[in-house]
Amino acid sequence: MASNKHAQIRYKVLDDCFSNFRRKFYFNDLMERCNEALRELYGSDHSGIKTRTLRSDINYIRTRATEAGVDVEAIDDGNGYYYRYSEPDFSIFKRGLGEDDLAQLKETILMLQRFKGMPNFDWMSELVVKLEDKLSLNGSSKSVIGYEENKNYTGLDWFQDLFEAIINEQVLKINYSTFDEKSFEWIIHPYYIKQYNNRWFLFGLNDETKSIYNLALDRIVNIEQVHVKYIQNDIDFENFFDDVVGVSVNNGDKVRIQLQFEEKRFQYVLTKSLHPSQRIVDMDKCIVEIEVIPNHELEALILSFGKDVEVLTPDLFRKQVQDIIRQSYEKYFSV
Repeated sequence: MASNKHAQIRYKVLDDCFSNFRRKFYFNDLMERCNEALRELYGSDHSGIKTRTLRSDINYIRTRATEAGVDVEAIDDGNGYYYRYSEPDFSIFKRGLGEDDLAQLKETILMLQRFKGMPNFDWMSELVVKLEDKLSLNGSSKSVIGYEENKNYTGLDWFQDLFEAIINEQVLKINYSTFDEKSFEWIIHPYYIKQYNNRWFLFGLNDETKSIYNLALDRIVNIEQVHVKYIQNDIDFENFFDDVVGVSVNNGDKVRIQLQFEEKRFQYVLTKSLHPSQRIVDMDKCIVEIEVIPNHELEALILSFGKDVEVLTPDLFRKQVQDIIRQSYEKYFSV
């Protein structure tokens, strides 16, 4: 592969476009993507590439792909020709880490280790350990740490496109299907991506209702860019979820919920709080209180403790949990 830095950047951009089967990249789209990448690196004064250069780049990647048994197709859909690999998710850059790559990673990890123990860098320790374990950089040939993951999760297919749309302030038309097979098409101004319970969620402004929507990535059917003026975000998403458990932020008011646990489970709750607002009301009676906006995730969390917890107050939320338990009881026992 050519050593020219400009060319390396263009090849990577084109490779990403050709492997993305979720949208069509015409010649002008490819030209724009390459020039955007070069301007980001070298500044807005960069003159960009010309048609001849782009055609040469496409031919180069076509040659590399052919060596791997894959074609770069030029498909006429009536609006012009768009380009993509003949196999989805193929990449000329997919390869294992070489010795030079591993050496650079080791140097990076050594640098990151200097931050261990510093205020506001608690997350660094976990990151360093993950890198060392997953890449076998700690001298061990086998992984010794198990991380919770959902191997069958399909939502990550959209992650890169959504991330780029947020960074580039690009409005999207999203086709969405709920679990009960209801289909929707929305124009969304994307703002934030959050993970909860091994699923990823996109938060963005619905262009029609002008309200924030919460979209599970694994329920997205298709994404297209649309030429609509992007509405800037005025929400601080770092604090947006402070008043809830999970990712469902309702319009309701916060309430103080008191929960009484069996003694053994109470010790668990003391070491792993249900919510940052949690405080101990009565140590002897194993009662804690949290101040949150009730939602489905909170109900699921409380019900996960089974018989080891009781909702004491408020009455309205206690009745909600009672109704759920009653309906569950009726599924197993005749009444």
